[in-house]
Amino acid sequence: MRVLGKENLEDIACGATLLGAGGGGSSTPGLKIIRKMPAVTLVEVEDVPDDSTVVVVAGMGSPVVLLKEGWKGEEIPAFEKMQEVLGKKIDYIVPVETGGFNSIIPMHAAYAKGLPVIDGDGAGRAIPELEQTTFHLSGIAIEPLTLADSKGNSAVVYPSSAYMGEEMCRAIATVFGMLAGLACYPMTGKQLKKAVIPGALSLAEKVGKAIREARESGKDVVEAATKSMDAIVLARGKVAKKTEEVKAGFDYGRVFVEDVVVDYKNENMMAWRRDKPIVMVPDSICWLTTDGVPLTNADMKEGLEVTVLGKKAHKKWRVPGGFDVFRHVLKLLGYEGEYKPIEEILK
Repeated sequence: MRVLGKENLEDIACGATLLGAGGGGSSTPGLKIIRKMPAVTLVEVEDVPDDSTVVVVAGMGSPVVLLKEGWKGEEIPAFEKMQEVLGKKIDYIVPVETGGFNSIIPMHAAYAKGLPVIDGDGAGRAIPELEQTTFHLSGIAIEPLTLADSKGNSAVVYPSSAYMGEEMCRAIATVFGMLAGLACYPMTGKQLKKAVIPGALSLAEKVGKAIREARESGKDVVEAATKSMDAIVLARGKVAKKTEEVKAGFDYGRVFVEDVVVDYKNENMMAWRRDKPIVMVPDSICWLTTDGVPLTNADMKEGLEVTVLGKKAHKKWRVPGGFDVFRHVLKLLGYEGEYKPIEEILK
């Protein structure tokens, strides 16, 4: 257990933005939230008692809308509604994914409620849909799910599957104005230990710190970031073109950098070179400006000088069924083949 101060939290926001694979929310609203919480208690996964109650807390909706309208603490009433529904005290909060926003939101909820946040999450990257988590792969039930907006509205849903939970929550978030606070995947500490990707917040902090220190010392920020996250440089150059549309509560688009084309659904799903796949989910495709600023797809603009990084997924994704939760997304993007690990494609 350790206490995270302002610099630690800012490093996490920076590193998580890069590790978020184009999604997970921009760090801009995340940094605004950090200013409101001086410290957060971080607990390692192995220190969580087996019989404790753990809940996932997150923000849900369109990253573009989030940047435009900002966050008003919608996760707090969602958490409170979950505790009411469960009828017992929640002991720990855990992030659903890694991202400049969704790594910060659960820490804000933990700070507001006087609880520790767990050093781990359910993806090790950002993901567009709630069933695309290691919690789901481990058989943890997603329900009940609780949602809330900033206007006093809330909802509780009991879906028959994690996929249906995503569909129902996305519809409610859309009605809420494309932004909602969310609590889901209630679990025991014992279940958490089998399902979570450990050390996710510590890794984000390590990457963010490497970027900060490289910038302060005048060193190559891209090199420092690439080394700290054990990534591969896929391309480096100007964003020649970016397409984007918002539909059904998601941001869809394509980004063209040199000879690499990246397809995204909120998060980067697939990278192509000369019409051949070079990286696919659950492996990550990440954006970093050539002067060392991590970006989400909501931040991407034509003309920016960027580095495209590829990162191997955590081993908990390299299991039967790990790729299956993404198949329907990749099919929409024109890929119907099997999963090919980044290290095999690029060897």
